[in-house]
Amino acid sequence: MHTVRIAVVDDDDLVRAAACELARLACPGAEVLDYASATYALHEIETSTVDLLITNCHMPDMDGPSLVRKLRELKLSLPIIMISASDGAQEVGEAAGIDRFVPKNLLYPALMEAIHALLPKAAG
Repeated sequence: MHTVRIAVVDDDDLVRAAACELARLACPGAEVLDYASATYALHEIETSTVDLLITNCHMPDMDGPSLVRKLRELKLSLPIIMISASDGAQEVGEAAGIDRFVPKNLLYPALMEAIHALLPKAAG
């Protein structure tokens, strides 16, 4: 049986840790991959199977929308959730090709709800 793999990308250690924990709660048994760098995450996602990506919008090495556009250019159809506290991030993310947007101040329960919506068979 396939183990669900969820990649979480955020340069903020606390937000990344919270998102990883919520992903584990939303999808028990999933392997949650933890990345502080979008550039490194892109390489890993290109070379292995990931079932869901959760990414921040603004990061120093590569921002979330750039990561999403690169993955979509590679024709990777994995579901993508963008999290951010910035005004306008949802629109930028949607233009890049995200499936869901979650404001950082609503991580719980909105992130779990988004995971359940995008991975209904794996979650719960």
